[in-house]
Amino acid sequence: MNYETLTADVNLIMNKHYTKGRGGHKIDKILVHHNSGRLTTRGCWDTWQTRQASAHYQVEESGKIGQLVWDRNTAWHASNWKANQTSIGIEHANNDTKAWTISPATLEAGAHLVAALCKNYGLGRPEWLKNVFPHQYFANTDCPGQIAHSQRAQYMARAQYWYDTMTGHKTAKPAPATKGVDLEALASAVIAGKYGNGEARRRALGANYQAVQTIVNKRLTGKSKPAPRVDLEALASAVIAGKYGNGQERRRRLGANYAAVQAIVNKRLLG
Repeated sequence: MNYETLTADVNLIMNKHYTKGRGGHKIDKILVHHNSGRLTTRGCWDTWQTRQASAHYQVEESGKIGQLVWDRNTAWHASNWKANQTSIGIEHANNDTKAWTISPATLEAGAHLVAALCKNYGLGRPEWLKNVFPHQYFANTDCPGQIAHSQRAQYMARAQYWYDTMTGHKTAKPAPATKGVDLEALASAVIAGKYGNGEARRRALGANYQAVQTIVNKRLTGKSKPAPRVDLEALASAVIAGKYGNGQERRRRLGANYAAVQAIVNKRLLG
């Protein structure tokens, strides 16, 4: 794929199930889809011969990109006519038909294509639900699978990376860490693979990266200075005084100390 000229690796243009032109509308968004299967560009073309659907691009499992509808025309992909007329649809092949994930090569190529389209059509830096949307935003569907869930942060981080690279855009310094962020929960998500690796993880976590990575390292290697001893009795007194809220708020704020502190509270209050 030539991302500068938007020339796909292969052009296999649909002969039906699309509409010429865009009805006077301008492109203002990208819609991402998944195949619900391991399709090639040819596989998409064949499927859409008997199904009233189409998309502009297909990103194969290998990262190879095919074009099926020219950008200037309206593909039938969004389940919403105005969204069809104002968007470019990108299909992605799945590499797992149970988890509905996409391969690293598909993710990288798809994100690069999103960046190139945003640059070419003046949409600005790729942002989720601003100029990049999942199919499920416009229809009652699970599409685009994990691109909208566990792989979203990495996908968008790579799209932003490629946009910055292609435009010479200088990324602003990250804002200070947001108060109230549950760093332990973020660390759990990182360990579960939901924030990618390396630069993608750093971009996705932003100002929280260092604090979260420290927690991750401690959990995985145990190499960290021992935390100071927690005064559980003092925490229990604070809980009884109402300083830690109730229910989930209390559980979140006490973190790993919740069970021990709650046991002390129960003993004091219930005997």
